[in-house]
Amino acid sequence: MTDIWTQLTDFLTTNQADPFTYLIVFYLFCVAAAIILPIPVEVALVVNPGIHIAVKAGVLGLGKGTGAIAVFFLGRKIDETVGQYARRWRWYNWLLVKSEKLVRKYGYVAMYAIMSIPGMVDTIPLYIFSILNKEGKLMTLWGFVTVNILAGVTRALTIYALFTWLGWRIF
Repeated sequence: MTDIWTQLTDFLTTNQADPFTYLIVFYLFCVAAAIILPIPVEVALVVNPGIHIAVKAGVLGLGKGTGAIAVFFLGRKIDETVGQYARRWRWYNWLLVKSEKLVRKYGYVAMYAIMSIPGMVDTIPLYIFSILNKEGKLMTLWGFVTVNILAGVTRALTIYALFTWLGWRIF
């Protein structure tokens, strides 16, 4: 996984001069991070300081939203596998039970809060929210995607605010 991360950041760094290529690769990386890559994408925000943070935040949000569409449907397909792990591992079952209570009680707000945390690996929480939504009663596809877009933008702007507060001008 480290090798993939290194290759991606190297590729983004070498394509800084071409904002269009950079943004396409960044978008695809955000989609992949939502679906299969268990790594946070915020580090890629700082690679190209020539692109305004609002543009990068929008691309991050759209990438997360696109990935959320896939996870919304994939989560339903892996429900049985998750059940097997829950029966085998007590800690995993505990996590699912607590997550389900949180989702049932707070719904979209809980999802937004969790998905807005900078540095959070999106893959696991997204699948948990999707699996808990197996009947489609807790969240709609539109709500699921919208929350992920907004949370992605929030994460990017939070990172920007933190760096600005620390006096680091890298955006």
